[in-house]
Amino acid sequence: MRSMKVFTEEPEQELWRSLLQFSYKENIQRYFKDHQIPMSISTENGDSTIDVVANCIGGALLQAYEYYKASRNVSLQVEPVLLYYGTTNLLYAMSILLNGTLPHISNHGMHIEVNNVESFIADIALRFDHQSDGGIHRFAKDLGFHKNLCEFQPWCLSDFLDSIAEISTDFERCYPQRKSHVFLLDVVKTPEGMVEKICTEEDDILASINHIEGFSDSYLRPQSGRDRQGNEYLVLRHKMNRKDICQISYSGQPYLQVAHKRNGKLITITKDLNMYIALFVLGSLCRYHPEIWNPFVTQDSTGEKLLIEKLLYYSRRILPNIVLNRIMNQQISFVSDKYVPEDRIHLVGEHEVREIVSNEVRVQMKRELAQTVIHVKRG
Repeated sequence: MRSMKVFTEEPEQELWRSLLQFSYKENIQRYFKDHQIPMSISTENGDSTIDVVANCIGGALLQAYEYYKASRNVSLQVEPVLLYYGTTNLLYAMSILLNGTLPHISNHGMHIEVNNVESFIADIALRFDHQSDGGIHRFAKDLGFHKNLCEFQPWCLSDFLDSIAEISTDFERCYPQRKSHVFLLDVVKTPEGMVEKICTEEDDILASINHIEGFSDSYLRPQSGRDRQGNEYLVLRHKMNRKDICQISYSGQPYLQVAHKRNGKLITITKDLNMYIALFVLGSLCRYHPEIWNPFVTQDSTGEKLLIEKLLYYSRRILPNIVLNRIMNQQISFVSDKYVPEDRIHLVGEHEVREIVSNEVRVQMKRELAQTVIHVKRG
């Protein structure tokens, strides 16, 4: 996926302006034509197909914008439900643009169970259902996730919060007895090249690493190290021609995500889905279980409320950007830094000089050997 930076002094507003371009019929028609996506929508009342499509996409995006805008000016009492329905509208519009059809959705495709709530909201249980017509299943496929969520049960809110890099530090602080499923990486330059380092106090970190899907195909066996303060860490070195499984957080920090194990199988749910599912759980509590939600909002003493507020903040900023990236098939970043000409002067380190010299020596030796063989044959 190509990357593109958009300069703006108002990143969030510019992001929504980019999305709302698809609330206009001509832009929608141009998008389908440029991406060679046929529209297969039949109507019974004689309306033209493009009018139906434009109304569905435009209406969903405009409603999403209103939900998101309203969410900035309300309390935690209703903020999650506004963000959940706003995101649902965003994903609905995205689905039509990607497929040229109206998605068949009859329900959420998931429901919560509040019987086992103890001291934390994170204990709320969730089950996936209605695989054929549930919204989460349709949107998951459109976002590139193709496993059947209904095969992996059961879940609780904690299982989605623990896999969101942007709140991983807060997660570990709030729930010291639970493991984050995110390993934040420090990228370090060494004489042997770039390596990645994991700093963690987890005792069975190697067991967790074995639950990172694709790890053995991407990395060599981890090596242990210790810094000057005595803190232990793991050094990760990439294999040649490896598949890059590293992900990037909103702040730009790379990380690896540990899979969950369900029914003997590993499943790694992507960040966008983790956020969307968490919004569903929180929105359902807002709307249908005030006996749980109101005491949490007004009387929480654990600090979990701060974690949820941070989740909502990042969801509001990240999810619309992910939807735009998927629609445009580009990694679009909205930045406030002005354009600077690329510095093409590369300062070469000592280890790189040695590598360049060694490669050049090998090339020259091959050439001389080839010339010697030619002279021998001619002689």
